[in-house]
Amino acid sequence: MVSEEKLTYVGYREGVDPRLLTLGSLVFDFVNPRFQDPYIHEKLTPNDLDLWTINDPRSNCWVVYKTGKGCRFGGGILNLAELNSSRNNDNYHVVVASTGSKIECIKPAKFFEDVILQTDAARFWLQSRLAVSKKLKYYYGLTMRDPSIWLLTGIYMMKDATCLSVSGKSSDLGGSITAPLPDPSGIAAMLQLNPNVHWKTSSGLTVGGGSTFLGDRVWAAQYHRVGAKYVDIQDGVQFQSRQLKLLNVFDMRTSRGESTATELQVENPPNLDDDEKILSDQVEDGYWEKFGEEIRDIEEDFS
Repeated sequence: MVSEEKLTYVGYREGVDPRLLTLGSLVFDFVNPRFQDPYIHEKLTPNDLDLWTINDPRSNCWVVYKTGKGCRFGGGILNLAELNSSRNNDNYHVVVASTGSKIECIKPAKFFEDVILQTDAARFWLQSRLAVSKKLKYYYGLTMRDPSIWLLTGIYMMKDATCLSVSGKSSDLGGSITAPLPDPSGIAAMLQLNPNVHWKTSSGLTVGGGSTFLGDRVWAAQYHRVGAKYVDIQDGVQFQSRQLKLLNVFDMRTSRGESTATELQVENPPNLDDDEKILSDQVEDGYWEKFGEEIRDIEEDFS
């Protein structure tokens, strides 16, 4: 039986440049982390990595996932039969590589307070986005939920990975060649698959693809939601470590009074169970266009 990780990681079909997915980054959409100008945290120093993370190097790596759902990953032999015969009509993406590593934050909440909230760029990103979010809440209606903010707390990287598709559906393979692929399937064998050949497993699954992405890429990532609650702070009362004063989005020459702030809390990562669809926040039509305009105005005034 292949060991599996808890399904708290989301997979990326073509991988992501690790310079764009650094631990401590903040995003609005973890399925599409480049959405709406995310905050990309600077790469952690070796000392910070030792202090805040666990680095788990692995050989013969693999990731299995369906688009828009949580993923499984591990090392060693990948048994395609374990994709579960009861789901033979599902399509999966399988990424394999000879080397890789999982890097994950040890204490995400403390990491957020002691590192991210002490970084000026991260504080400004949060202050500006939360201020605009509050303004648009009144603009669109108080019943609308604020968009979620996600803290990147774990990455699964692989080097020179090969991407494959696995399907249980019967399909017309045309003029392509079919060949048997033994179950379980060694990573080394899968790395040698010809992209013009469709392979059949003994359990009836069809394996195809074979596209290779050179270099290090992030193939799966874990996020914790950053909960935000608006609070009133009395004049003269010192802000706590998890509280931020909101920017004044009506008059950028001044800041809001100390009575308007937000309290932030890092929550547990979502359960991205294989049967659970990852849903984006539901907002009104035109919301993100208006949001982007407000942010650009703020950044102009503070540049």
